[in-house]
Amino acid sequence: MNTTEFFRIKKKILEIDSTKYWGDDFDVRYYLISNLKKLRKKYVIDIGGGIGIISSELDKSNFRVNLDLSFGDLKTCNIKVDPNIQNICSSFTNLPFPKEAYDYVICSHLLEIAKQYDLENNIIEIKDGSTKYPTVNKCIKEIHRILKIGGTFYLTTPNNAYYKSTKLSFDELNDVIFNYFPKTEISFYNTLPKFSKKNRKLNLANIIPKLKSKVINSDKIIDSLIKKNSKNNYSVAFFVKAKR
Repeated sequence: MNTTEFFRIKKKILEIDSTKYWGDDFDVRYYLISNLKKLRKKYVIDIGGGIGIISSELDKSNFRVNLDLSFGDLKTCNIKVDPNIQNICSSFTNLPFPKEAYDYVICSHLLEIAKQYDLENNIIEIKDGSTKYPTVNKCIKEIHRILKIGGTFYLTTPNNAYYKSTKLSFDELNDVIFNYFPKTEISFYNTLPKFSKKNRKLNLANIIPKLKSKVINSDKIIDSLIKKNSKNNYSVAFFVKAKR
């Protein structure tokens, strides 16, 4: 995916609904899309896919399903994004599919919403000295159930080490993912430091990629932001690839 493709996707989102833009020209979801481009003739579902941007970037030979709880977002997907995507309105904790229904499952920037729900409703659990989030666990359990044996699960979610709020930490993500998917690789996306929350000029995670984009193609910049290991488990986001 070259620089022109990145700008095309950004323009598409802004023209359809500017409130749905990811807010970062080097968001991890661009890297996710580049990994999905090779898929052909597969059953693919995007859990919490919103207006269907990621699904719309998949090859049309795939059977593409966009699942979300927002009927408005699904309507936008059908009317403005791609009418060939199958839209389903459903909760991600009770997926309306049989076992092993999909070759690929995508869950992009949704798990942190599940954690936030558990925090707001005070339904967290303390077990073996660590905090458990039932809704997060149910989401991953359901994804495992509908994924075919040998299938692939892609997940992106913000890293709390960067945001220092209510996002998932590495340990929280690691615990819930490996509980269901032993064959998992968690990568760290954009480990450039942020020296100030208020001053954007001191946030190298934003500044450095933008400066590089003036002389280097965006795809090369995004590929370089993926790290297999990170000091103190720090990064802007996690990128997960798991096999069942």
